Formats: sequence, C-alpha cells, structure tokens
Amino acid sequence: MTTMDNRKLKFREILYDDSQLGPYPDHLLKRVDEPTSKIIGEVMQRDPRKHALSNNMSGVYGPKAQERAPQMTIEYPVGKALSRVLQHINSIREKRNAPSPYKAPIPDDPRVLSRHVKSLGYFLGADLVGICEMPKSAYYTNDLFTGEEIDTHYKYAIVLLCGKNTRTTNASNGYDWIFDSCSFQAYQRLAVQTEDMAYYLRTLGFDSEASNMWNYLTLMPELVLRAGLGEISRLGIVLNPFLGANFKAAAVLTDMPLEPDKYIDFGLQEFCGSCDICATQCPSGAIPSGDKVIYNGYETWKIDEKKCAVFDVMNAQGNVCGRCAKVCPWSRKDNSPNVFKDWDGSIESLHKDAKRRAAELKAKGFVEEEELTRKWWFDLVEESGDTDKYVIPKTSIKKGIY
Repeated sequence: MTTMDNRKLKFREILYDDSQLGPYPDHLLKRVDEPTSKIIGEVMQRDPRKHALSNNMSGVYGPKAQERAPQMTIEYPVGKALSRVLQHINSIREKRNAPSPYKAPIPDDPRVLSRHVKSLGYFLGADLVGICEMPKSAYYTNDLFTGEEIDTHYKYAIVLLCGKNTRTTNASNGYDWIFDSCSFQAYQRLAVQTEDMAYYLRTLGFDSEASNMWNYLTLMPELVLRAGLGEISRLGIVLNPFLGANFKAAAVLTDMPLEPDKYIDFGLQEFCGSCDICATQCPSGAIPSGDKVIYNGYETWKIDEKKCAVFDVMNAQGNVCGRCAKVCPWSRKDNSPNVFKDWDGSIESLHKDAKRRAAELKAKGFVEEEELTRKWWFDLVEESGDTDKYVIPKTSIKKGIY
C-alpha cells in the first residue's frame, strides 16, 4: 500500500498522529540524536558464556560461587515456581513457526507500522515500548547454552519494558528472599509478550524472533538505550525516567520496516554524577563512587561484575540482590501511570522528585516503613541436598524476622 492508500484507512487516526500510545507520557521526553553517554570507541559484541553469571557457573569466580550458582532463583519457592513456567514459555522457541510466504495486506508505511506494533506491545501488557535499528554490537556472539553463533540479520528491535511490582519492592530491602522473584515475575510477563508479538509478526509475513530471559539473543542495555527508553546510570542499568531501575526488558527482532525512536535526555548524567546512593548502599561494594571510565566504547560508570555476581550467589540473607534498584531515587515508591498524567515534559520536575526521594531515603536510613509491616511472603529456602523440603533460613531465625 502507498501512503495515500494508508490515509484512506478509517478510524485509525491513532496510527498517524502523535498522541500518547502507552500508559506513560514518553512522547513528551526530550529526544536527541546522540546518547547522553559519549561513545568514544568501537562497541564490541559480548559472549554470554563469559558474562558474570556464566563465570559463576563455570568456576571462574571460585569453587564456592560455582557450587552455589545453580541454586540462584530456584532455591526460593516463589522463584522456583516462576522459573518453571518461564522454562515452559522458553520451549516455544523450539517450535517456532516460519514467516508466512504471503505479506498481509496492511500499510507499508514504517511510521504506521511502528505505532501499530507499539500499540500491540501495550495491548499485551508492556509498560513502555520503543524501537531501534539493530546494531551488530548488541547481538550476543553465541547462544548461551548451545554455543551456536547467533544470526545477526534482523534490521530492527522492538524493545519492551515491564516494571516490577512496587507493592512488593517497597516492602523488600532489595536483597532479601523475594527480590529476585520480583525480577522473574517481570521476565515471565516479557517472555509471553515477546513470543506473542514475534509469532504475530511472522503470521503477517515478517521474519521475527523474540529475545527474552534464558533465550536472550541480545544484550538488552544497549537496545534499551537506543530505543529511547533510558539513559546509562551509575548503577550499571539503563534507567528509565518513569520506572527508575525497577524494570526488566526484552525485545522482538524483526525485518518489518519500522521507524526507530531517538535517544532521550532527561539529565541523568548530571544527576548520577553528583549522587552515589547506589554505590554507598551496594552490599558488595561493586558500584563505583568515582568518575566515569571508558568501557567497551562507552564513557560510563563501570561496576565490578565479579563482586556483584559473587554476592548474588553467596548472599546468605536472601536470593540474589537488587539493592541498587531498590534505593535509586528514580525508583519511586509509586510509579503508576496516574502519577504522570499531568506531567508536561519538564525535566526539572523529574529531578525535583528524584532529589526529594533521595532526601527521604537518607532521612529514613534507607529503610521504608513497608519493610517493617508489609512483607506478605515467607522466608524459605531449600534444605541442603533436598529439593523437596523447605526450611526457614538461619539468617532469618537469627534476626528474628520470620
């Protein structure tokens, strides 16, 4: 179809105008041509078999971490339940349908198609959706489990974000037994959303593939950055102005002709440059308090991956760790869309809220009231050598918090 033909489609003005598509007013964010973190050199592909978690599993970080690594997530019963269902969703990839040989009779206008797939993402339950061209540097070199080289032919990435459950994260300290399950609850939703979207696009005749937890084909931070969904932060996460650091991301890679989003600038580099809450609150000491360095082509703050990864598996007070995301001033106690319904695009108001949140956290000694009254979960852990029996963790008994 031509652009003129597109204009003849009735009742679909939303595919042509500039109105807000999702629950958050991301259309009001300042858009820029270059990322706010400088790219100094070549950005290289990464091998997932050499990432921090893989180094735990392979013994690079020592025998104790290697012994504990297989129990991550699944030693806690909520995490085990979420993991089990996520594995079932992951198995869909093995039965992936081929793209239809017939292109569906829909417009060929990249802008219209982009607003269409974003609307689909929101229909499926994503909190934020962005689009970027698919750079080779964002592809992993090999499959984590099979070792096979990853195909890099897709031209675009549709990036979906899902926020973590704030009711639960507010009641957690960020490295207790529930926090990793908060991540996996988001991973599970993203897996369903991206597999649904990829299947749909293939039925329309466009080659598409999901990149999600345990089936990641891509390094997500670069895609979140390029899709205009965040800026690089001190805590090593590409942070979103609405969800803060309390979200997870996945993507759909496709050859459907789309219109990429621009980078965003909400002043995070200046903010993180003068804020080191995540660094001072990190239990492992993995987050730097100092200035940026050059890492894989980017001018950024570089976390100590080994310290972070080893603490994740050796944490005796809970399951994995997300303390940095919990205490980041941009991770609001209430980040529901209703909070932003009257936001006019002002960066100053976002910074004012984040600074107010930082002062509040410091005044409370970084302990929320909800942490003392709203824990709905039980502290349980697999008994050593028995995957069917759960017991109260010794640390919980010792602290008298069970």
